[in-house]
Amino acid sequence: MVVTDINETNRTGTIILRPNHSWSWQANVLFLSFLMAVSMIIAFGFLFVGAWVILPFSILEMTVVALCIHHCVKQCKRQEVITISDYEVKIERGIKGPSQIQTFIRTWATWRVQKPRHPWDPVSLAIRSHGQELEIGSFLNRRDKTYLVSQLKRVTPV
Repeated sequence: MVVTDINETNRTGTIILRPNHSWSWQANVLFLSFLMAVSMIIAFGFLFVGAWVILPFSILEMTVVALCIHHCVKQCKRQEVITISDYEVKIERGIKGPSQIQTFIRTWATWRVQKPRHPWDPVSLAIRSHGQELEIGSFLNRRDKTYLVSQLKRVTPV
């Protein structure tokens, strides 16, 4: 998802990049609860007929599934904030707050758009200045990257 706030007169602004996620945390908890209920019903059914070894493996399986869902939800909370001012371009990355901040001098910074190798792949976006290059929006889908390119053209000086 790309959210922009761009000032057209001086070509400055903020662009916020977030991955798309289809389910909320509550929907994931509901799904996990349903999955755990079905798994425990089956495990206790086997326990009552004497196959007790199924229960610990079922608990282990649900623990792994819960950890995987938690990891996926956490990765969907990350974001990149691109702030373009008159003199610099600042890129902040993180999950709960900015864990990585990198600034580029706007005069020397250039946006690099690399064409995909395969027709199904999205384009690759990066900012480059003084031998440093930073990829932007690696988690975005094809449509969002195309929209991001159009928004970056709006802030690029003529």
